[in-house]
Amino acid sequence: MIHRVRSRYQRLSMPGKVISIVLVIAILLPSFFGLFEVVNGIILYNQVRSGLNHIQALQTIFSGGPSGDYSKYFDAAKLQRAQIEINGAHNDFTTLSDELDHDGSLGLVGSLLPNQINSARALGHIAVDATLIGQKLIPTALKLSPSLVPTLRAASADKDTAHPKPYLTQAAFTALNQDLNDLMPVFQDMSNRSQGVSIDSLPLSASQHKMITSILPLLPTVYTLLAQGPGVRDAFGWLLGVDQQRTFLLEPMDSAELRSTGGFTGQFGELTFNGGHMAKLQMKNIGAYEEDHTWLPGGSGPIDPILYQKVTQQSAPSPYNAWWPVANFGVRDATVSADFPTTAKIIMQYYNGEFGTPLSGVILFTPTLIKQILHVTGPITIPVYNETITEQNLEAKLHYYQLDNNGIYREQTIEHIKDAELARKAFTQHVTQTLMSTAMHLPLAQLAPMGAQMLQAMKTKDLQVYVANQQLEDLIAKYGSTASMDTSTTHDGLYVVQENLSASKASQYVTTSIKDTVTLDQQNNATHSLTMVLDYQKKGDVYGIKTYHDYVRIYVPQNSTLATGNGFSLLGQGAVCGLPTEGYPACQQDVYNNGSLVCNSSNITIDDPTGYLSGLGDRGAHLDPIGPPPNQNSDELNRAMYGGWVTIPPDCKMTVTLSWTVPAMSQNGYSLMFQPQASVNPQVDLTVKSPTCSSDAHYTGTMNGQDTMFNLKHQGTSCSLQHH
Repeated sequence: MIHRVRSRYQRLSMPGKVISIVLVIAILLPSFFGLFEVVNGIILYNQVRSGLNHIQALQTIFSGGPSGDYSKYFDAAKLQRAQIEINGAHNDFTTLSDELDHDGSLGLVGSLLPNQINSARALGHIAVDATLIGQKLIPTALKLSPSLVPTLRAASADKDTAHPKPYLTQAAFTALNQDLNDLMPVFQDMSNRSQGVSIDSLPLSASQHKMITSILPLLPTVYTLLAQGPGVRDAFGWLLGVDQQRTFLLEPMDSAELRSTGGFTGQFGELTFNGGHMAKLQMKNIGAYEEDHTWLPGGSGPIDPILYQKVTQQSAPSPYNAWWPVANFGVRDATVSADFPTTAKIIMQYYNGEFGTPLSGVILFTPTLIKQILHVTGPITIPVYNETITEQNLEAKLHYYQLDNNGIYREQTIEHIKDAELARKAFTQHVTQTLMSTAMHLPLAQLAPMGAQMLQAMKTKDLQVYVANQQLEDLIAKYGSTASMDTSTTHDGLYVVQENLSASKASQYVTTSIKDTVTLDQQNNATHSLTMVLDYQKKGDVYGIKTYHDYVRIYVPQNSTLATGNGFSLLGQGAVCGLPTEGYPACQQDVYNNGSLVCNSSNITIDDPTGYLSGLGDRGAHLDPIGPPPNQNSDELNRAMYGGWVTIPPDCKMTVTLSWTVPAMSQNGYSLMFQPQASVNPQVDLTVKSPTCSSDAHYTGTMNGQDTMFNLKHQGTSCSLQHH
């Protein structure tokens, strides 16, 4: 057959031979392309596999060794081996990226599968950038190795002590900063290319998909932080205690005992960093230091009598001492301002005075944040109690061990603490410490979700952070919230703050609703008519006196003028009603006969708060007359304040009313900043009436601690309230 084909080909004329060759090529060309693609695919696959093998070898070099011993990452021999592997990976990924960018056949495929090819190219460049970063940092690590390895080994040896040796020296931090400056274009390239990756479009294994999806979301965040400049990186070095040891006070808030910042701070722990090395966190009960329980059955005296003596001689700082009702004042009481930076500075002042430790900042958080962290980490176990804590059972478990006598007795038995008042917080201390340890050792894939939860928690005031470093404070304000009180002079504002000083956990049974009707005149002056309902339905133990004593403060713009008000206790002006056994007339179901305080029945329980709240004067088990807010001297700069006591017996509902006028803040429309208090989550009903609107603008909803700006928007004569 071949002989006949050759014979016929030789008999063809020259034009015929050319045409025959063209036809054969045309017929076989697709096969050539297919063969080429197979060969090309094998080459690309081998480059990917080779690069990944180098990365895997890199991981193997630094694997093993004692947990917490970071000296292995600066071991000279390991770093030299790592340098070989990172160079090999960089060469493979560079070749791969070049092929993906310039291969003509891939260009043809790219027109059919643009997402897949573009994503593969982006990942190729990211891999090149990542290995380039490794090539830059490894020589720096080698230079620092002789000084860092002994430091890290010594730090690892005392990792559980209260005074850790530093990981990072100033020289190491400076060298790292210089490398980061040089690598900024590389980090920017990684950030930009990560935006164009469609992971689901690529043929990846489950492990590859998980690894890449855990890294990609972090790249823009890393670049954004690094791009803030060396000054901000120096601020993070300050946070980590590179130049000197830094200590931050960590305090969980008990929202069942509401305070200005969101809850009573009955526990505390020192979060200490020395050169990036965090000391072991040990949560403690503040009551063991600032309270004397010897008068209670099984009660004990304070751990440090000298510290306790300081507390008994201290009073609340001015101007909060004008209404603070307790005869003494300590760290446990210092959350008196709803402006968190102000509260943090007060805490730092009193903590240094009592414990002798200067603080660099304060961190407060609510049980809601613990739930959010558990959502990311999953359940945590408390072995000594044989308990597993989930986001679903967290509050029930905390209440059981803090408020239920059976739970408290179990704590006394397990912890060997006779004092029930001290024992009841032991379980919560274990939860906090375990949660912190879990969060500190999260895998890479969970860092981005955790960071997102933290930033959102700052906005809802479930996490409040203050640091004595202005650059870091500015970053907190930019990406989260400093939980500061708004004092703007360009828009209206409203901040309602409640302070449960009943020495009880009754706040969990009090719901708050706020209705505010704002009437604008032709000059844009705003007259507020506010109605706040505090509904106290006691559904369980309050662990303290049952009558709810709530110091309510309403903050408004500085030049506001109060018109009327009602619902605030007028102390020392006689008793309206009380316990007949103590000589008072019996209370009726409608206590004041005007709907202000209405109870479920006329069988009203009233406690004498004198033993707890000596600042309320010579009292008894009775209810005072009510009227306008007696305190109109603001305890916050650049804000007017209307405040006073609101007293509510169990199973009763109190209605507080207030009216004031705010001078026009702007002639370019009306805006109102509403700031809800942490842990309250009030139901808000807001109405704005304007002569330029044909109908009222209205909003209703539940606030979750996040500051909200309401803007009156016009569409012709029709108006609406937009909020953000």
